[in-house]
Amino acid sequence: MSGPNPGRMTAAMVLMRVADDGAWAAPSLAAEFQRTGAEGRDRALATEIVYGTLRVLPEIDAALAAFLRAPAAGMEPFARATLRTGAYQLLHLSAPVHAIVSDSVSIARNVRGQRLAGLVNAVLRKVAKTRPDDAAPPTQLVLPDWVTRVLDEDLGEERARAFTTARPLPPAIGVRVVRGDREDWMEAIRDARPQAEVRAGAVSPDAILVQRAGDPRRLPGMDAGDLTIQEQGAQMVGLLAGARPGEAVIDACAGRGGKTAQLAQAVGGGGRVVAMDIYEEKLERLHDELSRTGVEAPVEVEVVDLSVGTAGLDGTFDRVLVDAPCTGIGTLHRRPEILLRLSESDPARMAELQTKILTNACRLAKPGATVIYAVCSPTHAEGAGVISRVLEEHADLVEAFEDGQGLWPDLGIEADADGICRIGPWNGDCDAYQVARLRRKPA
Repeated sequence: MSGPNPGRMTAAMVLMRVADDGAWAAPSLAAEFQRTGAEGRDRALATEIVYGTLRVLPEIDAALAAFLRAPAAGMEPFARATLRTGAYQLLHLSAPVHAIVSDSVSIARNVRGQRLAGLVNAVLRKVAKTRPDDAAPPTQLVLPDWVTRVLDEDLGEERARAFTTARPLPPAIGVRVVRGDREDWMEAIRDARPQAEVRAGAVSPDAILVQRAGDPRRLPGMDAGDLTIQEQGAQMVGLLAGARPGEAVIDACAGRGGKTAQLAQAVGGGGRVVAMDIYEEKLERLHDELSRTGVEAPVEVEVVDLSVGTAGLDGTFDRVLVDAPCTGIGTLHRRPEILLRLSESDPARMAELQTKILTNACRLAKPGATVIYAVCSPTHAEGAGVISRVLEEHADLVEAFEDGQGLWPDLGIEADADGICRIGPWNGDCDAYQVARLRRKPA
């Protein structure tokens, strides 16, 4: 007798790790696929179940609550994961009911024994009776009430609707062309990965979006550094920084160095780049990225906590990019598990940290220089709220984006009425960002 479908088993295991151990969905799925040797349909099914469940988790928990004596949140982790993934399949996938219920029961029995198997069988059979005739993947994210309210208030109805519209799974992976022609690289990827979906990004002139292409690190051009993995909205943030040949620039929250590499490429061998971050381990990986992509500009690395100070660095830089830590709400389509870790107070809490970081970053810019502030979150608190506070407290700073200014006209990237550029799903398949440009007044 065969066991449960491997894709369903993988989904339950991964969802448990994500919901209860704080793991991220994408690397957890990749690790489980490597461990089990899963391929093709099993990978696709596991990915659909995990991301789909996370995208509509409030709906799934509400459906289960009708048939549980206690809330799902208080259950044993694997029991909860098995019920959640089973309920998602019943409500949103077209597979036969008996296959979903039978596999879910087998998964529960194999991992936790007959007692859990009995519970899973009883609950999912009741959920199955509520199954819509046209069960299909969700077309909208189902978000906590406070997130929905914030999006409506801060984005407006049209953009909020675009943001919450569910995109096809698996999530598209952004690739940036470092060297060469984008169309040529798209053709090379199609030749190497015939099963992949490959298209040009609509938000960055250097972006290629790929789906179902296997491990993106093994795509043509990756080893030579001609291509690199970078979400296309993040690519546009790097472009909006506007670095020029020969400039001295800082990537103030460099992380693993995607935008650092963009800045270094822009300033060239005659420029200077300083990459800063609070986490030394991230900066260590940055060297690998810079070496692989072959940037010419010398890059210095500094471990600095900009929420505290500038660690003695002076204000001599032409351009400072601050891609600040944030709630990450703008990345919900790729990382829906973020909602498991957020509370309503988080945007305001992060805004306090962002204000400190931006204030100190501005001290690194010389008179007449430019500071670019970006967050992958659409909330007012983390965008316009931070900019307003910094401008109020520092008379030597002015906003440099103008209302309606066409920043990248060919792609429809422009500043809103408040001088902030907002990029998001309304532009194309990308995360939601807010980007502001400040300028220190000349001495």
